[in-house]
Amino acid sequence: MGKLVKTFVVSTAVGAAAGYFLLTDKGKEVKKKAIDLVNDYKDNSEAYNQAAKEKAGEYRDLALNTFHNYKEKFETGELTKEDIFETVKEKAAQANEFANEKAVVVKDKLSKIKEEPGQVTQAEVDDIVIDYSESNNND
Repeated sequence: MGKLVKTFVVSTAVGAAAGYFLLTDKGKEVKKKAIDLVNDYKDNSEAYNQAAKEKAGEYRDLALNTFHNYKEKFETGELTKEDIFETVKEKAAQANEFANEKAVVVKDKLSKIKEEPGQVTQAEVDDIVIDYSESNNND
């Protein structure tokens, strides 16, 4: 019974926090940006999917080539286990730096997204329609 009460209290708190956030100006701004991103993806989904496939293929090929290169060097004695571990550490640091840089770029792009005048702000799920337009907020 205690878990049920705890779950109810936590769920209520999370729901209240989400509701409060979505009613603030910052929450409305985040919601608009999310809708814009979803609409952009809907309009260009094939392009996004194709770009993702191409990148995945490039990374797969790079990983295979690198693996075969290191395997060959390891088998011939050019590389030791210590060399491989050091290279892995360096590559992980580079990957972390790259990911952080990309995160900053994405954050900057998201902060620059603004709602265009006359844009439809509506989400539909099966038979449920949620209209976010200003005209329905007074109902």
